[in-house]
Amino acid sequence: MKKAILTLLIVPALALSALAQSTPSAEEVIDKYLTAIGGKDFLAKVTDLDVQLSTEMQGNPMVVMLKQKAPNKFSRVMVANGMEVFKMTSDGTKIASGGMRGGNRVLEGKDAQLGLIQGMLFPELHFAELGVKSTVEGTEKIAGKEAYKVKHTTSDGAASWTDFYDTATGLKVQSSSIQKTPRGEMEQSIQYANYKDFKGLKYPTSLSQGNGQFQMEMTVDKVKVNDGVKDSEFVIK
Repeated sequence: MKKAILTLLIVPALALSALAQSTPSAEEVIDKYLTAIGGKDFLAKVTDLDVQLSTEMQGNPMVVMLKQKAPNKFSRVMVANGMEVFKMTSDGTKIASGGMRGGNRVLEGKDAQLGLIQGMLFPELHFAELGVKSTVEGTEKIAGKEAYKVKHTTSDGAASWTDFYDTATGLKVQSSSIQKTPRGEMEQSIQYANYKDFKGLKYPTSLSQGNGQFQMEMTVDKVKVNDGVKDSEFVIK
């Protein structure tokens, strides 16, 4: 009887041990992702990106222009019929956003912390120096494929977000976070697919961004690597 009880205790323990061994650490997941998109050495040499995307809103064609400069400057501009309808800019310390209908606002300090990190060139490359803590919270199916669910938290615990990395390829397939908007907090997610090579950088060419009520499908048309994006693109007045 004692032997049977001992066996029952050992089997679950062995199962848990095997599960722990088969699940990589957050650091391993992130390292695999960075390797998959180009490798740490290559990514460290990327100083700027200039990306152009196309999409539609209410049946109207739009162009989205994304510019990033190391380490954490970025600009996102949406243009419809030749007119700028929305712009978000970060000079590395604060984030300004606004559109044709007004509603301009500037985020600073802890309010800007999440946006500044997510807008960085390859945020995972800087997690260690930023003190970001990452934890694998199991796996989930994203677009029909298994992905590691990794929760990231800032060093002060003030902000967190979740990334999903394909278990097979290592590529990031989705990001989710709670964003502060003029209407209050709202969960935003973006899915990444169809990665292609651009001068050594693997970049997703199909993106789907939304909040559950509204979804925007975007296609990447151009990706320029180290094309000399100027600092003037990121000035906040």
